[in-house]
Amino acid sequence: MRKLFKAFATVTIISVFTRLMSFVFKIYLSRKLGAEILGLYQICMSVFMLFACICSSGLPVTLSRITAESDTVGDNKRQFGAVSTCMLAGVLITLCIISAILIFPQTLNLIFSDARCRKIFVIMLPMLLTTCIYAILRGWFWGKKHFGIFSVTELVDEILKILFAVILLEFSVLSIQKEYAYAIALLAGDIFVIILIIVLYFVKKGKFSKPTQAKEIAKSATPLTVTRIFGSLMSTFMSLILPALLVSKFHLSQSEATAEFGRASGMVMPLIFTPTSIIGSLGVVLIPEIAAVNAEKGIKSLSSPLGNAITFACLTACVFFTIFSGAGEQLGIMLYKDQASGEYLKFAAIIMIPMCINNLIVSMLNSMGKETNTFLSHIVSCVVLIVVVLSTPSLLGVKTYFVALGAFHTTSMTINLIMLNKYVPLQNNTFFKCGLCTVFSLGISTVNKLASHALSSSPIMVPIITVSLITIIAFLPFILLTKMVKVNFGRFALKNRLTFM
Repeated sequence: MRKLFKAFATVTIISVFTRLMSFVFKIYLSRKLGAEILGLYQICMSVFMLFACICSSGLPVTLSRITAESDTVGDNKRQFGAVSTCMLAGVLITLCIISAILIFPQTLNLIFSDARCRKIFVIMLPMLLTTCIYAILRGWFWGKKHFGIFSVTELVDEILKILFAVILLEFSVLSIQKEYAYAIALLAGDIFVIILIIVLYFVKKGKFSKPTQAKEIAKSATPLTVTRIFGSLMSTFMSLILPALLVSKFHLSQSEATAEFGRASGMVMPLIFTPTSIIGSLGVVLIPEIAAVNAEKGIKSLSSPLGNAITFACLTACVFFTIFSGAGEQLGIMLYKDQASGEYLKFAAIIMIPMCINNLIVSMLNSMGKETNTFLSHIVSCVVLIVVVLSTPSLLGVKTYFVALGAFHTTSMTINLIMLNKYVPLQNNTFFKCGLCTVFSLGISTVNKLASHALSSSPIMVPIITVSLITIIAFLPFILLTKMVKVNFGRFALKNRLTFM
């Protein structure tokens, strides 16, 4: 119990610090680059992530599961054979994609209408290879439960990118335009961090052996990869289509549409992702444990711990929802000096609840080898997202972005929860507690909105602090009275030791 709690605390602290740095840096970028250039980067990154998903997205999760299972039974041959297979497959696919783009650069004209996007993307192109190697090696550290290295490498990556970006943007070292300087900073940070993670891999006695289990890895990684490709396609679809629809349906100029999309995706969404720093840490720690228990005891024994983890995810998301829905406007002004982003934050806050629960459930199913199931739920949810994006811009404007994401995660969460309950019957109080917590948060959110409105003429920090205090004062007795969080989620004997789940 102590060992896993320590791992969870380590990952959470480092993850929160990393996200905090990233968030503060995004505030700096929003002010340094402006909403329009930030929108260009969001468009480029959505396309970049699509190619990154094709290169390796399913391999790290598959490798982490195989590594955890191999460690449980002491099979090093299987473990390092899997590392070699994943690395070989990822690097070959990545080199093919980079070569194709360099040989046929005119294909970028079909993707990007803005010449600045094309140049930014070409600068970032080598990052496909560094991202692939980085993700696969982190997957091995994940499976080995080296959570400190798994988290610290992400922190170092963020620090390096911030350092290079500040140097290039503030001191004009290369005398280039600021929209291109940030792309070079991202590439420079990636190169340094990939050297670090390769060194750490060999320091931790990692090695490469004859590739094995190609069929097993392909069977597991393919649905994961396709799922994430569809996710990236949806992100690319929204980043390319939504600004165009805002021009044609909502009668904005191209510059206004790009800026609105930059606010939604580059300012609001980093805040919406805030609770995932905690929920993601829980998933990181649980996934190799689930894989190990599944290899030794089977998944039926996981009912109670998984139910408690889902309840914790719901509770965390609800706390952030009540704060953002009450003081979102003030947060937007304080952080970005942009009232519109604050209004969007208040509107979008509710999507954190299905998003956090769904992301954790997807991780649980994937760690059990149910990648095909999560793929099918993703496809259905993508169809829902496309319908919303195409049908609502004339009514909602850029708020379509948040409604579409909310519909996507709600649909996916519902389907995945049904699937998880089929394989690991969850306790009835899991659903009751999540429902009760959501209803309670809606009530506190209403109180927060009234308090924020009453204090609208006060200094900006007054409503933010007031809303936060109301949330804390309301949720603490609620958690205690409902026993929403349990200290002990269950124990399983593994290799003659007790492991917290």
